Amino acid sequence: MKAPIFTLLILLSSNSFADYYQAPMQEADWQVDRTKNTCFLRQAISQYGVAEFVQRAGQPLRFSVQEQRRKPLVMQASLKAMPAPWMHDQTSSFDHQVYSDSSTDIAAYGRLSVYGPAAETMIDALLQGQYPTFIYHRDAPVLNMEETRVAVSAIHFSERYQEFADCRNNLQTGQAISQPVSAKTKKIFKSKKKASQNKPAPAAANTNGQSAATTQPVKPS
Repeated sequence: MKAPIFTLLILLSSNSFADYYQAPMQEADWQVDRTKNTCFLRQAISQYGVAEFVQRAGQPLRFSVQEQRRKPLVMQASLKAMPAPWMHDQTSSFDHQVYSDSSTDIAAYGRLSVYGPAAETMIDALLQGQYPTFIYHRDAPVLNMEETRVAVSAIHFSERYQEFADCRNNLQTGQAISQPVSAKTKKIFKSKKKASQNKPAPAAANTNGQSAATTQPVKPS
């Protein structure tokens, strides 16, 4: 049995070069948008789709990439903060848990996301000039599991970040006074936090007209 497995590993490694997406340097930009209860910080990624930070009132920060095409289900995924492409030091951060958000709207595309502390870490990485990079494999025949990498550019991020931060602060200031949390709710929250600090809260109805989404963890790549 060892020989066939060894051969399979060689074939997989020889066919594992990535499809790589990143906004060109001269086109990389960030745009801030807002609604009454939501702040957005977005970057368009050429030939791929969009990367975005989304802060909704009362919910953890979300950082996502979303491809504007329908493709097979993502089976393995991770997120790392990588050095800028022109840096020779290729040391990267550890893998962050990635979640697959499947929209309940049949016309929408699924997305890959991290939440809460992991999303905040990606803001810090971008402010330091690093490139958050989603790395994933889609469902495919075992000999054709090509890797996809989507790098989010740090170019112009610091120039637009303060506007996004101000929007987030205004959301927090405008929130109603919190109601006491029941003992039962506290117990559930503590037990789940111990299992995974980055696990997102259950999806709620969107406040900007988009449909809700279901969130599932993706196996680390």
